[in-house]
Amino acid sequence: MVPLMHRLLKAIGLLAVLLVACLSLLTGCQGQNQNQPPAATVTTPESTGQETGNPGSEPGILTITGNGVEHETKFTLDELKSMQDALAGACYSAVNNWPAKKFIVGKGVQVSHLLQKAGIKEDAKTIVFRAADGYNASFTREQLDEKRFYFPNLMKYSTEGAVEVPSILAWEYEEDTSDLSEATSGKLRLLIGQITLHDVATAAFVKGVTTIEVLTAPPGQWSTVKAEPAPGKVKPGTEVVLSHPQKDLVKIYYTLDGSAPDVQSLLYNPSTSYFQPDLNKPIPVNQPVTIKAVAIGCGKYNSQVATFKYE
Repeated sequence: MVPLMHRLLKAIGLLAVLLVACLSLLTGCQGQNQNQPPAATVTTPESTGQETGNPGSEPGILTITGNGVEHETKFTLDELKSMQDALAGACYSAVNNWPAKKFIVGKGVQVSHLLQKAGIKEDAKTIVFRAADGYNASFTREQLDEKRFYFPNLMKYSTEGAVEVPSILAWEYEEDTSDLSEATSGKLRLLIGQITLHDVATAAFVKGVTTIEVLTAPPGQWSTVKAEPAPGKVKPGTEVVLSHPQKDLVKIYYTLDGSAPDVQSLLYNPSTSYFQPDLNKPIPVNQPVTIKAVAIGCGKYNSQVATFKYE
């Protein structure tokens, strides 16, 4: 009798434990469903493999906006094509960060005309071209206004035959050709000329432009170039390495004769650090020399000129 009662009490206890567990589970599920919001799911460009879109874009519409224009202006593709006095077709030479060279042809409307239509203000300083997929390219106003060229002898690294070309938003274009008749229809694409033979313009060829944002805010200035080892007395054959905290966004130009460097000077970093860094060669010092260097890149004013004297 005692063993039977023992087994019965044990079974009742086990049943009670199971009942409590079930009630707890039920209460917990009801509490999450009725009183608590579901956990948020954060979707990022990295997790989806997609780029962040341009929230202000409208399909099939080009919008010019920002506090640097008198009024927000919108254009359909047909309206752009109707601007007969501002249409242009040209061949553009281009260099990328490999650095690889190529040609691209395009037909479209001049950017300067569009900005005038929107009433660009005298104090406008920064101009940003935005694509529907989130990609963008920024320019200071001076960078967009300065003369740019097509170099037909780019492959020979010669400026012979250079032709000034306008910055356009093209709706017909084709890469790897200099024949304008081969251009085919596509989404609006920014095409700009080169300032010099080694000017990296390809990164600015924004595809699928939907918005031009014009701002009065100062674009800022690139930080100053650094050198290693520090200036002073060094051993013959010492190699000077120039660097910049944003070295893959700028080009470093330098001189060895004491003159101020500009885009026509010697180029220190023809490639970015993640393509062909072996092309970015240090400067050997075999005699007293003064190295002057400047960082130049789209979207900001040139850095201050840095001076490094070695003996």
